[in-house]
Amino acid sequence: MRKRVIGLILIFASLATLGFWEFWGREHLTYEKILVLNQDVSRCSAVDETMFQIRMVEEAAEEVLRPEDMKDILQMETVQYIPAETPLYAAFFQDPALSVGEDTGRYILSIPGEWLMSYPQTLRRGDEVIFYCDGRFIATAPVAYARDSSNQEVVSSDDARLQASAAVSLVEVVVDEGRALKLGKLADEGKRFVLLYS
Repeated sequence: MRKRVIGLILIFASLATLGFWEFWGREHLTYEKILVLNQDVSRCSAVDETMFQIRMVEEAAEEVLRPEDMKDILQMETVQYIPAETPLYAAFFQDPALSVGEDTGRYILSIPGEWLMSYPQTLRRGDEVIFYCDGRFIATAPVAYARDSSNQEVVSSDDARLQASAAVSLVEVVVDEGRALKLGKLADEGKRFVLLYS
């Protein structure tokens, strides 16, 4: 009788453990939390807290955004259409100042080397650059791309920008039509610009 009771206890303990594992343990102990959107979001849409939800997955790529990354992408804009429930990556989002296209009225302007008198080698994508000409302020514009001689984006391996992947040889900025015309007119007159950023 005693063996039968012990056997029943062991069976119930095994079933309870199995149930715990299947209904709670597996998800909470082996799954990872990732960020997804709770709705389809179109290109150039600003994102806010109400649009995110957390999903549990068995395996997630290292680059997938986690719940703690939400603060870094709030108020940013999508660079492409993102379906609901899709794992999110930082590359899906950008600063609204870098959005371009007819619907924004902003475009990418490549600044030829012959237009420039000087510019900092620490310029990076997202910096707000200031154009000066003959000691006068001309315009500001966000840097869309800072590329090297092989057309690769120049990045820094440290926050102080002491270590760069290459030297900057091409700068492209986001401008509206008015700023593009203003810069182009001065360049046509043979003027050259000094670029600064803070």
